[in-house]
Amino acid sequence: MLSRRHLRVKVLQSLYALQAAREADYLLAVDFITESFKPDLNSMTPQDPLKLEGMRKMTTLLLEENYRKGEIPHEDDTPPTALVTAKNALRYYQDLFKKDKQRIARQLTPEVEAIYNTYLLLLQLFIEFGSLSQGERERQYDDPDNKPLSKIAGFDTNRVVVALSESKTLENEFIRRGITWGQETTGLVRTLFRDVFRNDDAYRAYCETKEHTPEEDLQLILNALKDVVLKNEDVVSFFELKDLYWSENGDLARKMANKTFKSTIEDSGLQLTPLTDDWEEDRFFMEELFEQTTTRNDEIEQIIAEPLKNWDLDRLAPMDYLILKMSVSEMMSFPGIPVKVTINEAIEMAKEYSTPKSGKFVNGILDTLSKTLIKEGKIRKSGRGLLDNK
Repeated sequence: MLSRRHLRVKVLQSLYALQAAREADYLLAVDFITESFKPDLNSMTPQDPLKLEGMRKMTTLLLEENYRKGEIPHEDDTPPTALVTAKNALRYYQDLFKKDKQRIARQLTPEVEAIYNTYLLLLQLFIEFGSLSQGERERQYDDPDNKPLSKIAGFDTNRVVVALSESKTLENEFIRRGITWGQETTGLVRTLFRDVFRNDDAYRAYCETKEHTPEEDLQLILNALKDVVLKNEDVVSFFELKDLYWSENGDLARKMANKTFKSTIEDSGLQLTPLTDDWEEDRFFMEELFEQTTTRNDEIEQIIAEPLKNWDLDRLAPMDYLILKMSVSEMMSFPGIPVKVTINEAIEMAKEYSTPKSGKFVNGILDTLSKTLIKEGKIRKSGRGLLDNK
């Protein structure tokens, strides 16, 4: 199950992607200017390369100084050609950035929901193993050169796998979300079972004993997922192609699967693990945090500029800057979230995703900013958000 911290991290990753897109879009706009002032080799009119290069530099400087402001100022001493080209380059940049922002915003929720789909795929994988295990045990003849498994037990007799296979709720969830390993991955599943688990000492030992405790059944599945499946290079490659953030999301999906596995041997029976406690509310929080941070970017940067005036911004860790902007946005946009919660979450993200000193730095800046913004009335809390504002 994902926590609000996981959702904040997803927003942070999207903001980082948007920042990278902004830089790339600016470079494309610069290229637009460069192309505009290249000598026309097909022109019959004499051209001055030095003059064209001078115009290119002047126009590029115009764009560099004003693209973040959103408009190119009209100055009498600016050559009309440079002014028009700079404005065209700015529009080109703005169109590119707008499309990138929309694309990244659209991807945010599906990327998080994909974690739930991966979780379901992991559950389904063990159902597939159960079917292959049943076929293995029902086979009349074995290839003596292929280290045949004992037919006393197998995945298909494991309590956890049986519970997964018999769950109508899980089956309906597979159908509803279109979860299937599909024909293109049948070979991967079969290879995992026949080439990997055939040679796995823990699974071979399990197959040689008829009776197992619920705890033994559970431990086999937990270890099989963590130590065999998710350490297999082909499996990792498969999921990495589907998920840019697999190294992190894979662990979240595994923990969700483990929770469901454990529920199968409890009195309550199999329980699916929801993506979050309240996905509709959490999705709104995530999407709104991204939207507010990007829409109010200029305002937030001005707010942050004061406590950072003595810092060399070129040496400021980019991730620290994004965490500061996102956290200020959260403090101002969500009345029900206490300021201390926002700051503590920012500190933990800075420690994990930025430099060793980032946690202390982010804490100091946000503490100063929060006090100032509260006095100015820009942070207004209500309900639970008042808990740390006494």
